[in-house]
Amino acid sequence: MGRKKSRERLVNVAVMAAIRQPLTYLVPDSMEVRPGQRVVVPLGARQVVGVALEPVERLAPGIKVRAILRVLDPGPVLSPELLTLGLWIQDYYLAPVGEVFSAMLPLRAETQRARVLELTSLGKQQLEELSGSLLEEVQGCEEAGFLRFLARQTETTVDAVRRKFRGSPTLLERALKEGWVTLSRVDRERTRRETLAVSLAAPLPMPLATGPFPGARPRPSPVARRILEVLEQQGSAQDHAGAGPAVIGSPPALNAAQGQVLDELRARLDAREFSAALLQGVTASGKTEVYLRLIAYCLERGRSALMLVPEIALTPSIEAQFRARIGERLAVLHSGLTESERRDDWWRAQSGEAKVVLGTRSAVFAPLADLGVVIVDEEHDPSYKQEETPRYHGRDVAVVRARLAKALAVLGSATPSLESAWNARQGKYSRCLLEERIGGRPLASVEIVDMRNEFRETHTQVPISRRLKEEIEVQLRARAQTLVLLNRRGYSWFLVCRSCGETERCRNCSISLTYHRREHQLICHYCGYSSGIPSACPSCGSEYLHYVGEGTEKLEQKLAEFFPSGRVRRMDRDVARRAGQFRKILSDFREGKIDILVGTQMIAKGHDFPGVTLVGVVSADIGLALPDFRAAERTFQLLTQAAGRAGRGDSPGRVLVQTFYPEHYAIRLAAEQNYEGFFSREMGFRRMMHYPPHTALANVLAQDSKLERAARVAKQIGDFFARMAGNNQGIKVLGPNPAPLAKIKGSHRIQFLVKAASRARLNDVLHRLVRHCEQQGIPRQSVVIDVDPVSIM
Repeated sequence: MGRKKSRERLVNVAVMAAIRQPLTYLVPDSMEVRPGQRVVVPLGARQVVGVALEPVERLAPGIKVRAILRVLDPGPVLSPELLTLGLWIQDYYLAPVGEVFSAMLPLRAETQRARVLELTSLGKQQLEELSGSLLEEVQGCEEAGFLRFLARQTETTVDAVRRKFRGSPTLLERALKEGWVTLSRVDRERTRRETLAVSLAAPLPMPLATGPFPGARPRPSPVARRILEVLEQQGSAQDHAGAGPAVIGSPPALNAAQGQVLDELRARLDAREFSAALLQGVTASGKTEVYLRLIAYCLERGRSALMLVPEIALTPSIEAQFRARIGERLAVLHSGLTESERRDDWWRAQSGEAKVVLGTRSAVFAPLADLGVVIVDEEHDPSYKQEETPRYHGRDVAVVRARLAKALAVLGSATPSLESAWNARQGKYSRCLLEERIGGRPLASVEIVDMRNEFRETHTQVPISRRLKEEIEVQLRARAQTLVLLNRRGYSWFLVCRSCGETERCRNCSISLTYHRREHQLICHYCGYSSGIPSACPSCGSEYLHYVGEGTEKLEQKLAEFFPSGRVRRMDRDVARRAGQFRKILSDFREGKIDILVGTQMIAKGHDFPGVTLVGVVSADIGLALPDFRAAERTFQLLTQAAGRAGRGDSPGRVLVQTFYPEHYAIRLAAEQNYEGFFSREMGFRRMMHYPPHTALANVLAQDSKLERAARVAKQIGDFFARMAGNNQGIKVLGPNPAPLAKIKGSHRIQFLVKAASRARLNDVLHRLVRHCEQQGIPRQSVVIDVDPVSIM
């Protein structure tokens, strides 16, 4: 109370809530708070977790602050480097600061919202009456037991009561009705058991001085250690199923090109200054071996390493190679792990026990100290862009992190994004080339099948052309393996009424429902909404309903019918959701137990299947019709990557590409595997139309569950942009227009595409837009700002 203002210690805190800027809190005299520690602070009527940032010297007169309640960690869980990175993400992607740090910390929250029951005076009176009864059956009735249980507890949750009295579900309802108990919602601390159970095997980040702290692990007993050993053995056996053969013993010899690239990257790493390199190597050119050698060299220099891959499905095979060469110094981080697995490896990286982290997009935040190299494999892949807040791009964040750590960033791809290729040509990145496959193996030969001729000659619409069918028959006779790519899952694209032309559409999204035969449901791939199959058209009552198009599920069935002796399996996200399925399928395919593997783009990314000598691409042009400026680039990359799966072993590979647009430059140049030709052609289009990388771009959406409200927000945003354009602010705005997907998950979406000559100019305008929206009282959730979008759908 008597503390002078000058003696107050203040600190900014990134509160884990939808608040754009840090909040300032008072540090009590009895407390020490360091940047990077988690703290519990009051926010309105509740308590929330936040991350302490920088100290604050003074506040403006008249501003009152509240005190931090407690510190959760004995030391920082985020380094100064990661704190700076988080603040950069907040500023560049205009994301709420608390949501940024929440994404960076995969640690279970220390508080949880709970519904708590408390015995009232009426309840205590009722218990006394029941307990004082002369009848034993009354004293021991369920009602008495229920009230007695509550009386013994200081704080009882609804969940605990329901577990205890699951055989009497009406007891709680009656107690509430009679006024024997009150129900309230509170933020309660997780119990020690709840907090520690998910990190039983996690190492302490530092010696424990006084008592336990959330996230730490007590030393397990001998019995617990034995249980952990058995679980680890079983988990390891399961995790490596489908991982493919590990490289044990001496690593393979490098060819001259690999050696030259490795020498250049080692020299850059030794400089201990930030630099970025684009490693452009054709498929099967040995990029992974260069990564492994570079990481080993980094470890020899006493520094840590981080490697990102775009898909969880890619991690088993790469993890096996890394474990064989790196051993227990490896940690793996991705969303396919359980919460405890992810938490354990996070602590191993934070404590220094793990020096190498392998993972997907969010692994870019791994708490590695003294980072020497950051590698982004398949850097062109759109999976690196997060589609929810904070909408960061993992590749670009990886480059910024390398800059902060004075480390080397390596971006690898056979088909680099136009942005990365342009940066290399502008001198921002060095460019390393691997232009030949390992062992001098030739690139697969590519043949284009014109499906227009196929239809004219056969008068049928079948997903498999006669030419592809012939080649698969040859494969089966030769006992060789085939990959068939169709980048559309489900059984049929949609269900249409042949009488009135209506399709079954999602209730929440402006999209037709996809038919999935296994579930016998029509399913939305955007929000998950599903419905049964109608027996008649809901619009006109006609019974003439027709399934249009084919997805991977139907293609799997057709191939099994065409080739009854072949062993056909499917790999897409529907299959990958089933626990352990995708690992088993990959394992069976590598071991030759599958002849034909059908799949979406998941099978085209980075997998090494030496037995595959034929790749068939069905509906190669499926993405070209999308109203997105990246459509041609995506198509070229997917086809080139798919072609790269063939001929990686001793036998040459063949690729058949089925298309209705054989003359399109993306398809023609992909068939030639001519990246330079595609880059030149596509960059001309981007330059003429003012799209990235020649222009900085943001996708701004006004959205609301009510179209009228979305339109009002769009009007306010449009007025703001009109003033900016009138003041010659160096921006160009397209819109407002309905987004290509005008409604998703119940929200109507109105789109503005904002272009600027530089990222700095774009960032300034977008920050002004945020302030404008706040001043106008526009709800935060009504405006979406996506900087550097990979899709404008």
